[in-house]
Order: sequence, then structure tokens, then C-alpha cells
Amino acid sequence: MHIPLISRSLVVTAALLLGAVTPAMAAECKGMEKNSCERNESRCTWVNGYTRGDGVKVSGYCRSKGGKKSSSTTSSTES
Repeated sequence: MHIPLISRSLVVTAALLLGAVTPAMAAECKGMEKNSCERNESRCTWVNGYTRGDGVKVSGYCRSKGGKKSSSTTSSTES
């Protein structure tokens, strides 16, 4: 009966560790200038400035590309 308890402990530990990695990855790109962000293209991407719907202007910034996602894409087809 010790195996299920150990398995649950491993699952909980793994979930906590994986959750802790995400903020660290995001912090890697945060605050980078455009040139530095573009040189680190394997992990970071530059988001150009834009104006939100409520009129607030958002400056360009560097962000983490995030993890791999499934390649399911949705597109509209014209009839």
C-alpha cells in the first residue's frame, strides 16, 4: 500500500516543480529591450506597441514564447 502514496507524492512534487518553472521562464524575457529580445528568439518574442479598445496605449515589450502547444489551428473558410 506504500506505492500509491509514493506515486501521489511524486505527482504532487512534479506539479509543484513544473509550476515553479513557468515564472522563471517569463522573467527571463521581462524588461528586455527590442534588440536583446529579438536576439533571444528561441525563448522570447517582441510584441509591438498597440492601443487597447479603451484607448490606453501599450508600449512594446518582450515576452516569453511559452511552452509547446498542440498544432491545432482554427481558420474560417469562405463559402
